[in-house]
Amino acid sequence: MLSALLCRRRLSVYARRSEAATADDDHLTLPAVELYTSRRFCGPGCQPLGKEGRSVSRTGSSAESPAESLPAVVYKLLRDAIVDRLKRMEANSLVTNFLLLAAFHFPFADFAARMLVTFVLNTLVYFINDFIDVEIDLAADNKDKTKALYIQRHRKTAFALIVCLSAALILSTLFYSRSVCFGVILALWVIFLYTDYFKNMPFLDVFGCFIWGVAMAWAAIPDFSAQGVRLILLIGLFTACFEIVQCVKDYEFDKKFQLRTTPIVIGIPNAFLLLRALLVAAALYTVFVLRFKMGFLLLLPILFRPDQRMETYWMKLRVVFGVVWLALMVRQFLGSAG
Repeated sequence: MLSALLCRRRLSVYARRSEAATADDDHLTLPAVELYTSRRFCGPGCQPLGKEGRSVSRTGSSAESPAESLPAVVYKLLRDAIVDRLKRMEANSLVTNFLLLAAFHFPFADFAARMLVTFVLNTLVYFINDFIDVEIDLAADNKDKTKALYIQRHRKTAFALIVCLSAALILSTLFYSRSVCFGVILALWVIFLYTDYFKNMPFLDVFGCFIWGVAMAWAAIPDFSAQGVRLILLIGLFTACFEIVQCVKDYEFDKKFQLRTTPIVIGIPNAFLLLRALLVAAALYTVFVLRFKMGFLLLLPILFRPDQRMETYWMKLRVVFGVVWLALMVRQFLGSAG
């Protein structure tokens, strides 16, 4: 099933890229199916790959690359995935889960084990996203293609790494905690559905990120804890809000490749209306379900100007969410009831 999901994703991406190709493209234009079956297309800005995985120029010469050991390739693949997200401050669940584990007074051994699961799961899901989206990343004009090119050059190793690491994480957490294992399976299931399907479906992209936010935080709550689930549902709402902002930021690029994200289908003004509705929902949920009056602060981003740079908007949103979440975790740690 994993192989089928990845293959279908590549074929759909190749088809879109073939349609979007321009007459002055720097490479030979091949039919989408041929690109998929030949497995030699490597996107704008790089040379096509030959049968042995070497870079091949139009003159037929191949560019030899220094031999790398398997451990070195695996390390670089995983390192690039998590370092890239840390630089962009997107690995929010590392901080979120740390605060959750502290708030619930986990013993040191459990704290360390669940943070390890959080770190490995973050690395894995971001790597899966990069692997499936490698052709789209190569087509982006405003992105550093080094990471995507490396994944493409070692795609067989990358695929094997995804399968092995996913199996190892599921099996190890199954013996440790069924609740944590459930969270891992849910997160992996959602990342495949989101990257392969939901990302290109209006409203489902936002809903998929809501589930993803819940799944990524699941390992940091007591096993199947009702209070823990209530708290991480708020994380899901935060993640859904971030998804809308990210889709607005990527609007022109997504439109170029004929993706159907929520802002593209309903328009940017309506996307901000949806974002404000989610902010109201998050505020009401925090105040009336979690019984935390500081939740009214979540209404503050409604006043943010939508015409500012999305990077700035995203950072302001992150600050507001972070303040409310930190205060909520302090209350949970102290055992306050209201």
